Amino acid sequence: MGQTLLLLDADTLAGWRRPAPSLAQLHHAVLHLERNRPGDQVAVIADPALKWNLVGEEQGRFEADIVARLITCAPAGAIDGTHGFILAVADRAKAQGHTVLAVSDRALPGVPLARLRCDDIGRWTIEEAGTVDAARAKQAGAGKRAPRRRRSG
Repeated sequence: MGQTLLLLDADTLAGWRRPAPSLAQLHHAVLHLERNRPGDQVAVIADPALKWNLVGEEQGRFEADIVARLITCAPAGAIDGTHGFILAVADRAKAQGHTVLAVSDRALPGVPLARLRCDDIGRWTIEEAGTVDAARAKQAGAGKRAPRRRRSG
């Protein structure tokens, strides 16, 4: 197998346990993840609408990150939006022989999701031991249905 491609969902990292997304938090998390995994190739993919959820001064920095190719935005009209674009990138990387690992708040079929952690002093890490494959998770939960409740009245 080739190199590991770590796909980071910018919306997930910027909004991790915050009421509003923060570009500073995204930068901090990416810096730590790149340092912790020096042999991996890291790609940060964002929904273009993230810009409008950032505070004023961060909107300009978001544009600068796009120009500097630190962040790649999903193209307009991407099938299944940003997550569909992430899935397409993952499929292409796997076809080229890369191992793919993703950090996202949404399951991506066929792509293992790593568990994201931020410790008490602000160090960001991911755990591969707890990776979840969306297809397996869906299959495991297929036989389990929530109990139906009748309406009263």
